[in-house]
Amino acid sequence: MRSSLLSQFSANKPFAPRSRSVGFTLIELLVVIAIIAILAAILFPVFAQAREKARQTACLSNQKQIGIAVMMYAGDYDEGVVPWISAGAPGETRAQRLWSGKLQPYVKNGGTFPASGVFECPSWSEEKVKQSANATTCDGPGALDAYFPMLEYYSSYGIAFQGETPSGTGTQADPIYQFPGSYGYPPPPTSTGVTRYLTEIARPAEQIIIDDAGTWVGGGYFLITFGCEGADMHTGGANQIFLDGHAKWLARDPQRYLAQRADGKYIQKYFYWPE
Repeated sequence: MRSSLLSQFSANKPFAPRSRSVGFTLIELLVVIAIIAILAAILFPVFAQAREKARQTACLSNQKQIGIAVMMYAGDYDEGVVPWISAGAPGETRAQRLWSGKLQPYVKNGGTFPASGVFECPSWSEEKVKQSANATTCDGPGALDAYFPMLEYYSSYGIAFQGETPSGTGTQADPIYQFPGSYGYPPPPTSTGVTRYLTEIARPAEQIIIDDAGTWVGGGYFLITFGCEGADMHTGGANQIFLDGHAKWLARDPQRYLAQRADGKYIQKYFYWPE
């Protein structure tokens, strides 16, 4: 009886094997996750570099406009280099006393307080300035700690100070440098201030006047960082503005580039203007 019932059941409804469900095994899933992780590790740095490159380009565009403003200022002031700070006329604000405020009439895009427009770099950060400044080849560990946090932020860029006399002994380890900046107090003999003129600059196309570093108030002082402090601002280097008005990117610390004078002594190529 049982066998006949089974036969009848089989005849009426043929047996069909159960289909196997399709899906990932644990091993296959782990392999897929590993491949995605490897691709992410490869691509994310590429995307980050692309974003930074775009910021670097935007920053360089800002600096080209500032370079033109430096030349326009010189044209209006007997070829004088814009001073990093001045004593201030009655009613002048701190922003107007600083170099960024003095160039504002020529760019009309920023130059006031707080930093904005062409005077603000999208890549700038306190951390990057500290990182460069802390290097033993720059200011040294903790040298700028007392000036942070910033109290008043005026610009992502720093300008050259007045270089009244050369510094350095002329060896490769201690090259000679003399910044080509101006000091905006009345020039000698009424004070010790120095106004630098373009006619004094021997190699204007090789003399850096403004770079990626910063201008702010911190620790009770106006602070301008210029030179080695901007070395890590853009993909292992920094944008520089030269005294002929052009701007370009230089790898790493701009003060590491050396040249030799006729007497064999070493100079900082981009920071020594007399010859």
